[in-house]
Amino acid sequence: MKSAAFVAVTLALSAVAVNAQSDEGRLFYSSPITATVWTAGKNETIAWTNTCKPGNKESLNIVLYMNAGNGSNTEQVRVPGLPALGTLNCLKSKSATVFVPENIVTGNTYSLHVDTVPLQSYSAQFTINGVAPPTTPSATGTAGEGQGTASATTDVVAPTTTATTTTADVIAPTATDLNADKNENSASKMTFSAGVAVVAAAIGSFFL
Repeated sequence: MKSAAFVAVTLALSAVAVNAQSDEGRLFYSSPITATVWTAGKNETIAWTNTCKPGNKESLNIVLYMNAGNGSNTEQVRVPGLPALGTLNCLKSKSATVFVPENIVTGNTYSLHVDTVPLQSYSAQFTINGVAPPTTPSATGTAGEGQGTASATTDVVAPTTTATTTTADVIAPTATDLNADKNENSASKMTFSAGVAVVAAAIGSFFL
């Protein structure tokens, strides 16, 4: 008798718990779940085990979300630029089929979002096998003549011009050079004076 009573109470509590979950308005997804793997470019099935509340619309958008990338596995954001995958009617059905776009990037932090009321419905994170993620620019590029090294953080690298000055452009006279010039000028003056003296002597002797 006690066992039968215990079983009855347990079943009653379970029913209350199920009803309480249903009253929240969320969909309880049976697909996708954590182990689910979808393939880009194919039709995939969404399924849930409960009936949503009467206040929901008959056509609710099924939107693909992804991890926000902020270190939290629970913070999800809508995949940028992607329209709804399809719609579902949680008042009359417990499954729906959607087409996964071919250009979805491979990842394992995708989830589904349906705007049910009073609470919204998010699925578990699952995997989509799609295209490879875009590659980042190489950190080292081949620079053109006089353009320096390419940077990974910018697409356009301003040329880096290094002025090259030849020694002929900047050579200044040294003290030795200046002294040599002075000596040369002095020698020239002495030579000129001696020449004048010789000419003067020659003219003097002519008149004598």
